[in-house]
Amino acid sequence: MQLKLIDKKQEVDSIVTFTFEPEKPITWQAGQFLHYVLKHDKPDDRGQERWFTIAAPPFEKHIKITTRYASGLQSSFKQALNKLKIGDFINGDTPEGDFVVNDLSKKYIFIAGGIGITPYYSILKQLEHEGKAINADLIYLSRDKNLVFIDDFESMHQNNKSFCVHKFIGDSRITDDELAGFVDIKDSIVYISGPKSMVGYYHEKLQNLGLPNERLKKDFFPGYQNY
Repeated sequence: MQLKLIDKKQEVDSIVTFTFEPEKPITWQAGQFLHYVLKHDKPDDRGQERWFTIAAPPFEKHIKITTRYASGLQSSFKQALNKLKIGDFINGDTPEGDFVVNDLSKKYIFIAGGIGITPYYSILKQLEHEGKAINADLIYLSRDKNLVFIDDFESMHQNNKSFCVHKFIGDSRITDDELAGFVDIKDSIVYISGPKSMVGYYHEKLQNLGLPNERLKKDFFPGYQNY
């Protein structure tokens, strides 16, 4: 499937959103991802393919990649992506993944590290569009104050008091006691999204708290050393 670039937007600091129009209508569940192939010269050892969360909610009907560009550390794929001009194409496969929310009767804890915020943005924007409330705490971890989509999340809280955002920025890290205070071991469903090391770190902590694996979902982003 070909995807045509129709917009490129600087979100905050080094985070950029690329918006693509599919060659034919496509449907997906909020929180799913796509496999992309972008042919380019002199690819590095990570090659010419990537997996990115679809940052757009399904009702928008366009595919969005929201990603971070760290100074001097871009892969050849990201460099090629950034060089695309409006009207250029990238190839994508069928949406995949089970990092989705189906049962709104449950209490959710969403833990996001940096750019791992993208699946939650898609999920929450789709629910907002459908007029559906969710009982959820979003724990947003970031290395700096450049929190992408934060205005949207705070607006969602104003319209749905059962949804709250908790920011942990820079050296401010969520403590074990704070984590235990958010998570009801007998009831909460916990999602973790972010760099692989961060996802593994919180997965272990939640297991130590006694959270069963069937109420824990993980979605890690390779290639990011921190958030």
